[in-house]
Amino acid sequence: MSEYRFHLQKYHPGSKTTCPNCGKSRCFVRYIDEQGSISFPGNVGKCDHENSCGYHYTPKEYFKDNPDVLEMDEGSGKSLLSVPYKKADKTLSCIVPSYIPSSYVLRSLSHYSINPLYQYFCHVFGENEASRLFEMYRIGTSSKWGGATVFWQTDINGQVRTGKVMCYNAETGHRVKEPKAFVSWAHSELKLLDFHLKQCLFGEHILKNASSPVMLVESEKTAVVM
Repeated sequence: MSEYRFHLQKYHPGSKTTCPNCGKSRCFVRYIDEQGSISFPGNVGKCDHENSCGYHYTPKEYFKDNPDVLEMDEGSGKSLLSVPYKKADKTLSCIVPSYIPSSYVLRSLSHYSINPLYQYFCHVFGENEASRLFEMYRIGTSSKWGGATVFWQTDINGQVRTGKVMCYNAETGHRVKEPKAFVSWAHSELKLLDFHLKQCLFGEHILKNASSPVMLVESEKTAVVM
């Protein structure tokens, strides 16, 4: 038996699923409850692709986002901890997505002078082109980590599903990975209640009026420079 109650599921054939962030198959490991009492939704886990994706939604973050999970069920008087473990709900993708309020998004579309990735783009492409790319892809700036980049996931209808927050080196344009991978998510940072995450492709909003060929690439930064 594992030392920890909540831990990543041990590998066995078929145990790895599709990552809810990068969409790659057989690379996502879910968290499980050793006591078999809590059934985590299919987005609580870790992607194997730490560098290109970096998705890692822990039980601790899930409980912070969903405090009612550990509360008593008013109808039955029984703790929700007594619910037996079951596999991920296959209807999860049918859940109506939540959206990030536009006020948060608009507020982030500024302060580029402290955004290391913007600084790098200015050095490589010039300020005008850097500004054009950031505006087109609706890339924001977060106060987290002194100006981290926010890649807002704006769907084809212009609604923002979430934002991937990452820290970059202004000189190299590479992600900062030491002493840890600096990756977070806007919906978690904002602590939005009853938030139902259903991601979309980064840059999807551009497809609404697209007449040029479309390419799928691995990372947000690559999408911008392509």
